[in-house]
Amino acid sequence: MMKYIKAIVCSLILVSTLAQAEESTLDKAKVGAQKLWEKTKTTTSEIADTTAEKASEFGEKASEFGSKASKNAKETGTVVWDKMKEAGTATADGARKGASKIRSLAGQEDCEKDSTSCSKNKE
Repeated sequence: MMKYIKAIVCSLILVSTLAQAEESTLDKAKVGAQKLWEKTKTTTSEIADTTAEKASEFGEKASEFGSKASKNAKETGTVVWDKMKEAGTATADGARKGASKIRSLAGQEDCEKDSTSCSKNKE
């Protein structure tokens, strides 16, 4: 019987040691999981901040580019409009000179007042 009691006591000591070792392992796993979770949260936060900064920088650059493109388009449009006005003026002047030349060759005195082909240059 003494052998059985010694065996039971040794078994209890062994089971107690194993239980403590298992609790220690679980505690280590829990601490490791908490550290991993903290690192994950920190990394996710850093990624979100970096993404927001880059998006802001990209937005600013896109805005600057759009502004430059708009300014260039406006300047180009102004130049084109001015050239079109000059061309229109030159065309009108050329037409007036041509009509005047035709009138002088055709003898303006013989034309009727209301005739389209013989109307006088009012400018």
